[in-house]
Amino acid sequence: MAEAAVGGGTQAGPELSGVVPECNSTPLIGKTTVPKKEPLVFVIVLNWNGLADTTECLRSLSLLEYQNKRVVVVDNGSNGAEAVKIETAFPLVTVIRNGKNLGYAGGNNVGIRYAVKNGADYIWLLNNDTKVPADCLTELVAAGEKRSRVGLLSPVIYSYAPPNAIEFAGAVLHEQAEEQSTLTLDEAREATSESDARHDRRPFSPILVWGTALLLKRRVADVVGLLDERYFAYHEDIDYCLRALTAGFETLIVPEAGLYHKRGRSLGSERSPIKEYLQVRNWYLLRTTRLSGWQRWTYPGKYLAWVLNRVLNATQAQKDAAVDHALDGAWDALRGHWGSWETKGKMPKSLKAFLLKGLLAWHPYFSIMVIGGDLKGLWSQVVKRLLRNPASADKM
Repeated sequence: MAEAAVGGGTQAGPELSGVVPECNSTPLIGKTTVPKKEPLVFVIVLNWNGLADTTECLRSLSLLEYQNKRVVVVDNGSNGAEAVKIETAFPLVTVIRNGKNLGYAGGNNVGIRYAVKNGADYIWLLNNDTKVPADCLTELVAAGEKRSRVGLLSPVIYSYAPPNAIEFAGAVLHEQAEEQSTLTLDEAREATSESDARHDRRPFSPILVWGTALLLKRRVADVVGLLDERYFAYHEDIDYCLRALTAGFETLIVPEAGLYHKRGRSLGSERSPIKEYLQVRNWYLLRTTRLSGWQRWTYPGKYLAWVLNRVLNATQAQKDAAVDHALDGAWDALRGHWGSWETKGKMPKSLKAFLLKGLLAWHPYFSIMVIGGDLKGLWSQVVKRLLRNPASADKM
């Protein structure tokens, strides 16, 4: 479930109008045609105390041009009678009830299992806080049918709020910098055209797609399996993309398809401390599952340096809750504690005080470079100080 800073943010998308936006009025490029025999698509919408958003999403899905679909709502242990209300309002929608909140990964896995069992050709994992134009699924399936090697697809995601700026058009993972960066719409189109031409070199490969509106082919679920439930929420979509790429599938952003997304709804706020906890904790899992040998053994120091840099930024911004939750996330990551935030641990007060009032209060950037093993950065700082003032090197 990815909600992060995105590229192309100043690029305007289509305006919202009526019950669902008309893609004919959008800047998205020309349409394609789905074959007459439409593959069966299961649309999985996860609901957790989000009745109003889920209702709006389902209304937009009822207006889809694509006909051969089954809409499934997985209710993730919502309070009250939300599952009953959804069944009453949308009698053609299948509602599956989970006894508790299984998170994005666990809840969607319930839907994936159901779809596979009932003969799905495609499975569309769709956030409940989205609003879908009528031709979106048609364009996605058409793109998937055209490209046999592609296993995971995503539309371009626009902000729900005017001016409907682009939130997401694909991402690339930069492992050395410990971050992912997003593509602009033009870059997504270029990557798509490269895929169409079947060039050996794709300039933005591998492209990662987020779980906001992730369409996967049935054979991906058969080969790759389910989402990793250790994540609970955040970064499990990137993990799934990387697993699919390792298995030989390709990913694709479909510029012709677009939808609208409301940010920060699942946890109540884009700045939720729980989100900070999950993102910090889960980044360690994402990275370490793909490292071995010396890199695996030395990564904890690099990871802690990354966390402390994040904590330093939050401290300077006076975000005390984010500081605490980031350190708690690191603590749980380093001791291998995964799953729901409801069982999260807390970093010991003595260790937290040492990091905040000791290392970061003394010489933050020097401490971060030492912990992260950044010898090049340390040497660069020493040289700069020596050139500026030879005596200052003794004070580092």
